[in-house]
Amino acid sequence: MNKNICIVSPSLKMGGIERALSVLADYFVQQDCEVTFISAQGGEKFYPLDEKVLFFEPNFKRKGGIHGKIFFYFSMLLFIRKTVKNQNPDVVLSFGDAFNPLVLLALLGTKFPVYISDRTSPDFPFNSFIKFGKKWLYPKSAGFIAQTKRAADYKIKHFGDKLNITIIPNALKKMIRYDVPEQHQILCAGRLSFEKGPDRLLNAFSKINDKADWKLIFAGNGPMQKELEKRVQELGLTNKVSFLGNVNNIDKLMSESAIFILPSRLEGFPNALCEAMAIGMPSICFDCLATEDLMEHQKNGFVVKENDIEGLTETIEMLMKDSVLRKEIGNNAKTIAQKLDASLIGNQILDFMYKQTK
Repeated sequence: MNKNICIVSPSLKMGGIERALSVLADYFVQQDCEVTFISAQGGEKFYPLDEKVLFFEPNFKRKGGIHGKIFFYFSMLLFIRKTVKNQNPDVVLSFGDAFNPLVLLALLGTKFPVYISDRTSPDFPFNSFIKFGKKWLYPKSAGFIAQTKRAADYKIKHFGDKLNITIIPNALKKMIRYDVPEQHQILCAGRLSFEKGPDRLLNAFSKINDKADWKLIFAGNGPMQKELEKRVQELGLTNKVSFLGNVNNIDKLMSESAIFILPSRLEGFPNALCEAMAIGMPSICFDCLATEDLMEHQKNGFVVKENDIEGLTETIEMLMKDSVLRKEIGNNAKTIAQKLDASLIGNQILDFMYKQTK
């Protein structure tokens, strides 16, 4: 059976949703599937797609004001509906808590089975409009892909048997370990926003008494950057903390960094953490995240009690002082690459979608 898959994404800008969907798109075409990739927004394309992927994006842009916003979303719905109907796929795949209701609404009343997956922590406090959209439209999906057991349990609690649920984690892009010397730098990669918790990491780092030649590196940008830069100056850490913005070659940066920290308050599936582990970095996160399927404390990483800044500081200091422990934990972490291999995850998603269409 020739498989014809349509992937609908909010964009191709830098982000977890876009990264996950681009990895799957490339894998599906490698399996001789016909793949259409619809970006709901035009413009920046951070993630490259295989040349065999048919790519569509709108020629309209979002404008300011309430009327501009209404026009944009109305145009987006029509664009998604028209493009999907023209491509006539077997199945449609969409990721994103706020985006999935839009895709389901755009394809309401059509013949196309839509498979969806949320990407944010299941208990994230979305606004009433998004909550209503999920409650109304999610049961109309053909299937829901939960990234973790925690996410699946949450959906079962709220939807019961109205959702066709399976648990499939994110596919991990192939990581390249560069042969570069280890630098004494602590890396945090992700959006500089409240839910990602960069302020918590900066707070913990400031409490380390003997920083010696160690530095803290933030890769990514976001709304908290100016606030964080101001705080760095107040703490007298301008020569110890760097903000790199978006980094194209994250593999190389991870290869030369010694410790990875994911200080997030909310996280659907920690992509950056998994990438760091696959590279072989000793990593630390808080236990508010759904890491129980990924990390075993003190074996392939370290899990700190939620918001325990002192505990985070102590764990960082321990790793800073012990290069043997860093290497041991990093080597253990590498096995996640096999667990989240794109071929394994991609096949699970194909099996789930096409099992339902037979």
